[in-house]
Amino acid sequence: MHGILPEIGISILAATALGFVFQLFRQPVILGYLVAGALIGPEIGLKLVSEPANVEVISEIGLILLLFIIGLELNPKKLLSSGRQLIYAGVGQFILCVLMGLGFFLLLGYDLGEGRIDALYLALFCALSSTAIVVKLLYDKFELDTLPGRITLGILIFQDLWAILILALQPHFTNPQILLVVIALGKSIALLAIGFFLSKYLLRWVFEKISKTPEMVVAMSIAWCAFMAGMGAWIGLSMEMGALIAGVAISTFPYSVHVTAKVLPLRDFFLTLFFLSIGMKIPVPDPAMLIMAVVIVLFVIVSRFLTIYPILSLAGSGRRTSFIASLNLSQISEFSLVVAALGVGYGHIEQRMLSLIIYAMAVTSVLSSYFIKGNHQTYLFFERFLAKTGFPSKTIEAAADELKDHYPVVLLGFHRGARAFIDRLETASPDLLKKILVIDFNLEVLKELNDRNVKGIFGDISSMDTLEHAHVADAQVILSTIPDMLLKGTNNRAIVTTCRAVAPNALIVASADSVDQIEVLKASGANEVLLPYTLIGDHLAQFVAAACRSMGS
Repeated sequence: MHGILPEIGISILAATALGFVFQLFRQPVILGYLVAGALIGPEIGLKLVSEPANVEVISEIGLILLLFIIGLELNPKKLLSSGRQLIYAGVGQFILCVLMGLGFFLLLGYDLGEGRIDALYLALFCALSSTAIVVKLLYDKFELDTLPGRITLGILIFQDLWAILILALQPHFTNPQILLVVIALGKSIALLAIGFFLSKYLLRWVFEKISKTPEMVVAMSIAWCAFMAGMGAWIGLSMEMGALIAGVAISTFPYSVHVTAKVLPLRDFFLTLFFLSIGMKIPVPDPAMLIMAVVIVLFVIVSRFLTIYPILSLAGSGRRTSFIASLNLSQISEFSLVVAALGVGYGHIEQRMLSLIIYAMAVTSVLSSYFIKGNHQTYLFFERFLAKTGFPSKTIEAAADELKDHYPVVLLGFHRGARAFIDRLETASPDLLKKILVIDFNLEVLKELNDRNVKGIFGDISSMDTLEHAHVADAQVILSTIPDMLLKGTNNRAIVTTCRAVAPNALIVASADSVDQIEVLKASGANEVLLPYTLIGDHLAQFVAAACRSMGS
């Protein structure tokens, strides 16, 4: 048996066991994978895997599939709709982070000049964020298509472009040449042109011929991904960039959703090996290394808020988007490990710095799991802090100024149930639309509501401050139509409790995922509880029973 197969088997067993334990204690699963890698690795673990390079090679497939799926789900129109906000942040964040890093690490005594460029490498390491970690966590939270999610993803894509330039310039860091930058940009544009040309005139025709065989659609998509990844490597770019372009090129095809659903399990499997491979590289630390790793972690977090937050705020993104995007990107990229390994090979830095970056990345990976999981709750603390220090949220103040009319019906969030409710009213009772207020923090939703002549304001439905400024206390009916499984950072029980405190006399309608939640929600203050799936089941049961009776007669 080939040596790589037992090591992959051991890795999968360790990842599954530690992932289960960490999930059982409600901790990030990624942390479990990192710990599993450290336990079975050759550095500080049991040495069950003696050749982590074998697993690392396989794990690279996970990054390629991740970038491919990002491309499939990337809507260029929505991304470009972010306009100047994204461009300013994508360009400014990296440049400012590098400049801040150079100054900071020079002050700490790292060299820059006379053949020693440790400060430059550290600045570059700290300027890039992890695509694998951020996209995985945002995808699991269903936040990739929110405004902060799109801004976050856009900045990551800009960072990928910066990463290409770093790879092109790295061999010549001691003697950089402008021509190399031009060549790298030219290669990227050429790969993009090849991808879109082939997808428009060849791939579309192929998909039309095989569209009746779903398995072939998936196989062709993966083959297309492999082809573009290989093309990217062949012309001197990264395979990940080729996979991203492959996904974007077919994102407008009607098959993209089907392909995404089929490829996701493969991506998750290989990404598990990727995080394991990082854990296997964690070396035995010494006190000085641990202290410096903590310093780097703190610098990464602070630098994101000193660069991304002000740029997005000045560009008009608002506090919430600026804060959440800054928090989402507060980690070190897996690409930094690639740059560090190459730097050791070129003789630019020592092996100790590579170990230092591994520790810093492992710490930021763990912290990011908590940061992204609780990004909305963290923003609420930030908002309250600003309000207490004399800087109240302009969004809430504006919302309060706008609400001069009385809205007896308040919709908390605008998801499918609320959308169906509004659709029904447009047909049956259009006059009632003027009496409805919708609170949501998705700007796309607010634009849609405005087009439909429904009042919508920006705000967090779980924030008591938002509900009070929106005059929810005057509402007669408050509707929460989003089930707990789709809510982020809150649940119907918390929403009902808050609404009952703000509006003690209102009729509150909440949503539940199961029958067991009905009494809990009513005890919290709900007058009525919706069971969306039970309603569907009742309707289907009546329909089938009626159909059977008619066939029997």
